[in-house]
This record gives sequence, C-alpha cells and structure tokens, in this order.
Amino acid sequence: MMLKNGFSLVSCLFLLTLTTGCASLVEVTAIEQFSKAIESGDLKSLKHHTTMKFSKVALRDETSLDDLKILKIPTGETTIVEITDISENHKKVVAEVGKNKKKLLYELKRVTKTGEWVVDDIYIKQKQQNLTVMKSVTEQMDLLLTVREFVSAWEKGNRDDILGTTDGDFKETLQQLHPAFLAKLSQKVAGESKSSKKRRPDAQLDKNIAIIRLPRRSGEMVISMKLQDGKWKATDVAVESKVDGNHISSAKKQAKMLLAVSNFLDAYNKNDKAELEKYSASQFFNGSLDFGDLKLAALPQSHAAAADYELRIENNLANFVTHNDGKMVNLSLVKLESDEIDVPEKYLIEEVTLFQEQGNQQITLTSLFSTRATTMVFSDALSKRDMKILDFSSTPDFSKRVWKQVEPQLVSQLPLDEITEPGFEILDIQFNGAITKVSARQGNLPVTYILREHLGQLLVDDIELDLKGRPSSVKATLEMMVQVQNYAFSMHEQNIRNLQRHSSRDFNELVWRQVDQVPQTSFNIPELLMSDLASLEINENAGYSRIQLGSAQRGATVLFKKQQGQYVVDDIMIHSDTVASNYLSTKKELRMSMAANAGTLKQSTVQATYTISNETVPESSAAPQAVSIPEIQPTAFELPQQEP
Repeated sequence: MMLKNGFSLVSCLFLLTLTTGCASLVEVTAIEQFSKAIESGDLKSLKHHTTMKFSKVALRDETSLDDLKILKIPTGETTIVEITDISENHKKVVAEVGKNKKKLLYELKRVTKTGEWVVDDIYIKQKQQNLTVMKSVTEQMDLLLTVREFVSAWEKGNRDDILGTTDGDFKETLQQLHPAFLAKLSQKVAGESKSSKKRRPDAQLDKNIAIIRLPRRSGEMVISMKLQDGKWKATDVAVESKVDGNHISSAKKQAKMLLAVSNFLDAYNKNDKAELEKYSASQFFNGSLDFGDLKLAALPQSHAAAADYELRIENNLANFVTHNDGKMVNLSLVKLESDEIDVPEKYLIEEVTLFQEQGNQQITLTSLFSTRATTMVFSDALSKRDMKILDFSSTPDFSKRVWKQVEPQLVSQLPLDEITEPGFEILDIQFNGAITKVSARQGNLPVTYILREHLGQLLVDDIELDLKGRPSSVKATLEMMVQVQNYAFSMHEQNIRNLQRHSSRDFNELVWRQVDQVPQTSFNIPELLMSDLASLEINENAGYSRIQLGSAQRGATVLFKKQQGQYVVDDIMIHSDTVASNYLSTKKELRMSMAANAGTLKQSTVQATYTISNETVPESSAAPQAVSIPEIQPTAFELPQQEP
C-alpha cells in the first residue's frame, strides 16, 4: 500500500514539473523568437512574432528597426523569473535577458487562430530624474516614429503632412498661414538634418507629454509633443542652431508672427482698412493708416514676402525684413499679452519702414502719411488764416517766432498771398533723419515745406521758396513782417509801451520816451507800414535788417537793428514823391511834430534840441550859444520791461 502511494506522489511531482517546464518553454520561445528577429533585422519576422497592435504602432515604418536599436532592447539567452496569468490568452512575464541578465517585463498574448504566443509589449526600467520608471516600448517606438514622420513632413514641406503632425494652437495657426509662409517656415525648421540612421533622438516622457531633442548638423531640434487620443502630436518645435540667424526659439510663435504679417499685407494690398485695423497696433493705425493713401507706398504681396525674409526677434518685439522690387521693407511687430489665461498671445504690426536707394534713405509709413496729411492741413490753414491749426502743426520755434506774435486784429492781413495761391500739389517727399522736405507746387510757384520731428510728431518748421529780393525762408520773412504790422498796429492804437518795447535805444531816446501819444505827422505811417512787401534784406553778421514796403512813390523802408539778440525798429523811411529827396525819416518827422506841438510831450520830459536847416553857417560867423542838454540817465538806454 505504501509503495503504491509513493509511486503516485512521485508521478504527480513529475507531471507538475513537466507542466511548468512546458509553460516556461512557451514564454521563452516567444521571447527568443522576438529577440532573434531584432538581431537579424528581419522586420517581417518581427511582425510575425508580435501582436497586430504592436506591429501597427511600433513597426509601422521601414525605419522601425533603427529605432528599436535606439531603445537598446536586450537580446540573447532568456531566463524566466516570474509568470503572471492575466487571462487564458494574456500573460505577464518577467525575464532576464542577455549576458547582463537585464530584467524585462513582457506582455504576451496568444493568437486565436494559431494558438501561438507572441509579444504584445515590453517594459524596460529607465532612470529619469533620480527615479526608476518602467517605460513601454510601444509608447517609445510610437513617439520615435512620430518624430521621424514629423521631421520627414517638415523636410518635404507637404502642407497636409505638416498639419497631420501637429495639434492644438500650433496646428490652428499653421492652418491659417499662407502656403508660401508655411513652406518657408518648414525649410527653416527642418534645416540640414543628419541622415536618418545617424539620428539618435533623446526623449523625455512624463505621462502624456514628451520633449524630444534631435541632432542637426549645426545644432539640434527640440520638439514638444503631447499624447492626444492615443497619438503623439507636436505642440511646438524649436531649433537651437550654432549658426547666427538660424535659431528658432518657438516655431509656433514665429508662425503667429508670420500670420500677422501675411494678414497685414493681404489687407494692405486690398486697401481694406477695416481688416487692416485688426492686424495693426492702434497708434499705428489711427496715426497713419486710417487717413493715409495706401497707394502711395507699395508693399509686397504675401507670397513675394515669403520668398525671402528674415525674422529678428527680441523679447516682445520682432522685425520682419523682406524685399519689394529690390528695396528692403521692414515690418515691426509687437506682442500683446492678455491677463486672462485662456486668451492666446497676439502679434500686431506697429510700423512699416521702407528703405530707399541702397538703404541710404529710410521712411516709415507713419512719416509718409502724416507728412502728407500735415502738409496738406498746414497749406489749407494758411489759406484760411486758421491760427489754431497753424500753431498746432508748427514746431515750437516757428510758432513762437511767428504765429504767437500775430495780433488777432491783423490775422486777415498776414502777408501770405504767394503761399496761398489756389492749386496746392505735393510733388515729392525726401526723408533725412529728423528732417523731412516736401516739394510741392502752390499755383505756379515751387515751394518746399520743411518738417521736423518733435516729441514723436512731424511738424512744419519752415517753408522755402525762391522770390527775388527776400530770404528763401518764409519763417524769417514772416517774423520780420509780423513785427512791422504789429508796430503799425501799436502806432494806430497809441500803444506807446509796445512801441518802446520794439524800438531801438536811439528811437526810444528821441521819441517814445518823451511822449504819451504818437505825434501827428502829415503822413499816415501805420497805413504805409501795411503796404505790400517789396523786398527784405537780413544781415545777421552786421546785425541789421531792411524791409521795403509799397513803391518808391508811396511806401516805407523799415530799418531794424539787432539789440540784445532781437531785431527792433531803428527808423522808418517814408517814401513820398511830394518831397525833393523822396525819403523822409520818421524819427525826424516825429521830432518836428513834437517841437511844433509841445502838448504831446510828457510834462516831466526835457526835450532834446534838434534843428533841421538847409542853410550853411559860415566859418567866420560867431558860434551859436551852446544849448544845454540834460544828461541822459542809464535807464533811458535800457530795454523796457515786458508786460506782465
């Protein structure tokens, strides 16, 4: 009986051992067949010994074997360590493989039709940031193959293939991008990559996010990917290049910039200002494009701009440089960021610069359009004598020397006839730094407006025209003429204080400091001073100026003297054909009137003796008794104080 029981126990142990051995043999066979296929590089055999899922994901490309080598999956002698049955057709097997006996976790599944066990996935221990994690070969292979597909698509530049490798905001931006810009961007991103066999991507995975670094000839490509619905898609790509100008910090950002440029150029060339406003910074649009004639400055079409461009990025600013008819064009972009998390960043065009004649001259659209607008407005204001507009659109120097000096009652009589003839036309604009010259025609008269930049604005600083007998500067001419007209107005209004302020020391000494009102003469001096300008001479070196008004028969010549840095009236020579000499000194005429009408003198004033005679005193004649002239105090030679 004991013999029979002993035989039964031995038989059971033998059967159990045989069963276990057969089971281990099945797993070892499946794993070793997989390993041999990798070693031999037999893709067909490898697909035969793996599940359909593994083949479709990890072996979907001819280059799959190269990527499997990158993963360095151990092959060779296999020792089963542990088997876990998940189901009748699914096992998890821990095995030691190769000479180093590296432990791997295999998932095996049985093929229903043949009953053969094949590899469904492999998990390899990897160290990542001081942690040991199990990485699925299927996931890694899927990622590596996706990277190759991404690079291949961008190298070939096929639009559909490129869009198929991207997702999210990146894909949405690329979809809107002009085909020519997308093709050019793909060239810049792909660059000159190493051959497929030499690429060794370095992938860092974290759940559904991956960063892949792929070597290039002059640097490396860094691709950001995200696992979406079981597929890896690129959300951005950067190019770190050792060659200047080839560095791309973010292809997604560059695509957004190029989209802004493309949309701007399309709207500009269609003269669609409603669309143009969407892609322009508000200050640029309102201060230039909104009122500008876009036909005055041609910009390239989008496809032409994309053919050859350079994008220079610095922080939130960027410059898109391209060419149009051989001339360089620069579009300046600015990035607008929203405080709201869900609102994506936006790029707008804030200026366009046109480079002329080999880059020696450059103009901005703001300068071009505002120059024309300012010049047209200024010309119209001159015709209307609109002092507010003239003052607003002039430089501080022009305004201070001319417009702010005009008496309100004399605005309508400003001597502007030559530069207000009907028919104003701008012929040419030349930009030179802060100064802009606008060549125009006023009727039949050529004129040049000089505009100067002041606090970011172009303002009229002067007008130049060529007229005989006067300076080319309208500012200098008007400055003197306004002073003459104001002088006439002060005489008419009996404003002795203003007359003192704008007269020389000698004129004040002989006349204005001695009277309370303007002495009467036989000539209407204010009326003569309002005569038309005949000629104007300014001698800065000698410090004098002379203005001829009216004609030789009826008019006046105003003599100015420079005193303490400003021109003041020293005398007014009256033109009259009623006197033998045709010229009379206003100072003398006023003195004679003062002598004849003592009532015009101030009561406290001692009149200086002033004798006019045509008789010659003989040398033998007794000398006349000396006339006592009181000593003039220093205060009589000082300029009167300005009105408070």
